[in-house]
Amino acid sequence: MEEHIRRFCGDCHAVPQPESFPRDRWAEEVRIGYQQYVRSGRDDLTPPPIAEVVDYYRKRAPDKLVFHLPQDSAQNLPLSFRREDVDWEERPRVAPAVSGLAYHKLPGSDQPWLVISDMATGTITALNIRSRQSRVLARLQFPCRIEPCDLEGNGRVGFVVAELGSFFAMDHHDGKVIWLRPEEMGLQFRVIPLAEGLGRVADVRVADFDCDGDPDVLVAEFGHYRTGGILLLENETTKEGQLRFVPHRLDHRPGTIHIPVTDLNADGRPDFVALISNEWEAVEWFVNLGNNRFLCRPLWRGPDLTFGSSGLELVDLDGDGDTDILFTNGDSFDNLYANPSHGVQWLENRNSESPEGFHYHRLLDWPGAYRAVTGDLDGDGDLDIVASAWLPKSVRPQELQRMEIPSLIILEQKPGPTFSCHIVDRSWPQFPILLLADLDEDGDLDIVAGRHSGLDGGASDVAAPLCVYWNEMKSVAGSPGKH
Repeated sequence: MEEHIRRFCGDCHAVPQPESFPRDRWAEEVRIGYQQYVRSGRDDLTPPPIAEVVDYYRKRAPDKLVFHLPQDSAQNLPLSFRREDVDWEERPRVAPAVSGLAYHKLPGSDQPWLVISDMATGTITALNIRSRQSRVLARLQFPCRIEPCDLEGNGRVGFVVAELGSFFAMDHHDGKVIWLRPEEMGLQFRVIPLAEGLGRVADVRVADFDCDGDPDVLVAEFGHYRTGGILLLENETTKEGQLRFVPHRLDHRPGTIHIPVTDLNADGRPDFVALISNEWEAVEWFVNLGNNRFLCRPLWRGPDLTFGSSGLELVDLDGDGDTDILFTNGDSFDNLYANPSHGVQWLENRNSESPEGFHYHRLLDWPGAYRAVTGDLDGDGDLDIVASAWLPKSVRPQELQRMEIPSLIILEQKPGPTFSCHIVDRSWPQFPILLLADLDEDGDLDIVAGRHSGLDGGASDVAAPLCVYWNEMKSVAGSPGKH
């Protein structure tokens, strides 16, 4: 039976591990697995008797899952934060669903603005955090990530936006890549589709991938079951300035979440690293071979499809001159079930050219871990990690709903490197989006967390879209020279 299960349940993804769910959950999980096989349209496998599969997993599963929550370090963080809920609308609003954040100067303004995408309202909004002046830049359907860029090479920054096309995951062709083109006067932007008829588009990045002097657009098409993949939109804008992008499909698998760009092998051509969720739960390096061709090199894979990949950043975390990979797993929204494997991890780059070149470090166990970004928060010359969590209010197992799960954490880097955990916010996890910026221009980094409470929230969840954690390091350190 074990071999039969391995062949059937592990044909297109890692074999589910019995310890991923408690004993009383496995009948439902096996039923879902068989249902997905029927939906796939495949008939080339021989399913073992479902009752025997359920019995196999129930006999090996724990009575209940054991979750380890982050614990505050005994050492105090050498700085403090003042939390402020930030809203820009006086009228009652719907529950926020912030999906993207950027901080950039806008055409016609000499100050950076926060740019916020909200799937609940379909808006892209610019907010001057100092004056609280706000302006809606565009009204779309379900905008996700926002990428600031000068797509036309005229010195005016606009935004490429990933348009999901639906709030919930489903197969359709309503996803788009949108260009918010800056107009000549003031904070005016024109909505221009660059690509349409796609699955749910979760991420977009801009770089000159073919090294011809103009910016191309990389697209993560999350899709669902039958749609999805990774596309490169090659920029072939005419000499007359007519925007034209030619699509090249680089990968056909659904589930890609993030596609940050870097030249990982230092050959002068931009590569990218993809975080692919769903049944793959994989971190993969796409090596740029030139002429719009890429070689996919797997770097790491989760233990099974319950891993819940949620976020990925490329950063030289240990300061040794190469690019490491920081990523989180804590997505519980596919089945509203959290897993003890959720947390924060670091792939240390020891030799990217070697198949074993990235060394895995588990940094933190944390249900719902969703995003992690880096910056020198305490001014000591190394990079600290700010991480946030996002969980449905109805998350299971139900005991999690009674636990004090942090929503925001700082991992302070120490020599080694090692990391000291500091809990900043213990409110219910509702922050899928993070951004670090010196909002008040006092020389240190502040934290912006975007709130998303619209999946299973009610009227009581109508709260401010943003939480800003103002870094008060100067008053704590007592020395302007420290930062």
